[in-house]
Amino acid sequence: MRKIIFFIVVLISFCIIVHAIEVGGHITENTTWYPANNPYEVIDILYVDSGVTLTILPGTEIKVNGAQLSNYNDYLQNFWLYYGVSVAKYIQVDGRLNAVGTEQDSIVFTRLQDDPNYNWGTIYITENAELCRFKHCIIEHTANIGLALSNISMGLSFYNGTGSIRNCSFINNGVSLSSSSFSKNLEIINNNFIINDEVNIQLLDMLSYHIVSYRQDMNSPELLVCGNSYSGEIMYDPIVSRKASFAFNTIDNCSSSSSKSYYFSNTFSTFNDAINTGYEGDSIYIKQNTFIDGYDAIEISYSYVEISDNYFEDCRINLEFNHNSIFQSNYVENYTPNSALSGNIGVISNNIYVDCSNAISGSGVDQFSNNSFISNDVVFNFMTDTHIIENQIFLQNDNLYDTNIYGNPIFRNCIIDFELEYPLIDGGGNIIVDSLQAQDIFVDIQNGDFHLAQGSIGIDAGFDTLGYYYPFDMDYNHRVWDGDNNGSAIIDIGPYEFGAPSLGGIEGTTYDPITGDFVDYVLIKINNEPGEFTFSDSIGSYQYKLPAGIYEVYAERVFYDDAVEYQIEVVDGQFTQLDIPMCETVDVQDDEMIPVANDFDLSNFPNPFNPETIISFSIKVDNNVELSILNIKGQKVTTLINEHLSKGKHSIIWSGCDQNGYQVSSGIYFYKLKVGNQEYVKRMLLLK
Repeated sequence: MRKIIFFIVVLISFCIIVHAIEVGGHITENTTWYPANNPYEVIDILYVDSGVTLTILPGTEIKVNGAQLSNYNDYLQNFWLYYGVSVAKYIQVDGRLNAVGTEQDSIVFTRLQDDPNYNWGTIYITENAELCRFKHCIIEHTANIGLALSNISMGLSFYNGTGSIRNCSFINNGVSLSSSSFSKNLEIINNNFIINDEVNIQLLDMLSYHIVSYRQDMNSPELLVCGNSYSGEIMYDPIVSRKASFAFNTIDNCSSSSSKSYYFSNTFSTFNDAINTGYEGDSIYIKQNTFIDGYDAIEISYSYVEISDNYFEDCRINLEFNHNSIFQSNYVENYTPNSALSGNIGVISNNIYVDCSNAISGSGVDQFSNNSFISNDVVFNFMTDTHIIENQIFLQNDNLYDTNIYGNPIFRNCIIDFELEYPLIDGGGNIIVDSLQAQDIFVDIQNGDFHLAQGSIGIDAGFDTLGYYYPFDMDYNHRVWDGDNNGSAIIDIGPYEFGAPSLGGIEGTTYDPITGDFVDYVLIKINNEPGEFTFSDSIGSYQYKLPAGIYEVYAERVFYDDAVEYQIEVVDGQFTQLDIPMCETVDVQDDEMIPVANDFDLSNFPNPFNPETIISFSIKVDNNVELSILNIKGQKVTTLINEHLSKGKHSIIWSGCDQNGYQVSSGIYFYKLKVGNQEYVKRMLLLK
């Protein structure tokens, strides 16, 4: 009986072993991996050769032979390539890798050994590789592979600088994602980055980054890093990059993020340094983020930075050598160790500081106005004669300053609950209140609603210089308004303007005019000013408030052509509907490159045009040609050419009429050239 049981156990084990497919060496022809063959065991370095596509279907599991990583000597011995051989194995892609799972059936890349001290190498996508896609994948337990002294492939590594990574989970990796080439088009969208108690602790002594992008310059496109979640029991850096658009991410228990460019609508909680960056000449824009329970929410040196519409709780902002920068419309509360805001900054305006041990150390060099300081231990760490303090509210603070006063700071049109004594200078218009009067200034001072109440003494009581202030308050209502209805519009004291109507703005979607699908996470800039920006969200929707006027709206995103919408009118109190078409340059769904229209010299002149434009193109051989006009929804308006043409240059006039001869309305139109089996699309603008 014992022999029979032993035989059955051996037979089952043999079946399990036989069922696994061992892979390694070179894949020399297009290959598909199926979940029915699970698992695929990578027992030697696997190469996807140039010109070859490896397609991995949903539900497939790949186990890569790892190596022990218990100390630094293990790393040197097992995770470096010596004479073309490494102990820990990895996947090298010189062609193309498509790993597209589904929400129900992920594709798994993991280590072969079920041992917490083992890790496998990397997925090394070389400089000459084609666009690779990873969607609904789980990638876990990678370390890296040292290919040469200055060449280390880390995690999912894009040396070609281009790729699409969506809806994946990266678990317990030394580095989850890296790009060591000049980035071209790289999107990192809606992924989960997780570090839990199963991570190999040795990784933390070497690497602790989720996303690393080294080689970027001013002309490199920005990484698009949006909609991701970062969490873990051990602090990791969410991103280290020279340039990135970092938006709609949730970051919990992470150490530091370092990148220039855009931080928008992220949530940071439990951190050492949420944003720690800054190089001389950089410009950094931080808008509508939430920072909770950390040390340095923002620490930036030597760069130009605009910080607006953020919420800070129990953390600080430290800016060094940022004299032209802007700190505006932020809410700062409950920071106790030292100064909540440090640095000499160009503009400090429309902010609220509540319950901080020391609200501010430094000043607004060019403008320091319309802030509220409520219930802080100390307002200023020190004061200088560069402080011209106007239209501000100081209530229930224990001390105005901590250390010294240098010179004679001037108070002008402020609400205060203390006497202005020398060396402080009364610049006029100040209102001194007692504790009872202070209760009637705001809607609800006890519960943190610092909007001015009906009849508040702060209404129309500010120092008003036309054109000096930003045209909006903290709620993006008009900044100067006749709040007391006496026929004279004067700025209010504090960050809110009582009774003022809302600004207008633009709102709409970003979408693909060919497919009609929404395009997510598009950077939208007003008049191409980098600080006047927003992003469309995960379903392509956006909204942006603006004063009344005529604007140009710019939109940009990796894998899409830049777009510009001209002559967009905004009126007060209304949102102008603006749906922005984004033309794809690389189809990240099918991975087929859309040919560049200039291959056929396709163009139109003039553009914008009224009432007609000349569309020109050239073909190198005789061919069947169709030239058609599409509207912004991708619907055909008319066909201008549909015939066999001889090689050479051709042109035709479109007079702005549809196929029935009726004039079309103003707006964006597309002209599509089909030559044989290839299609080319460009955009034009009809203005009447």
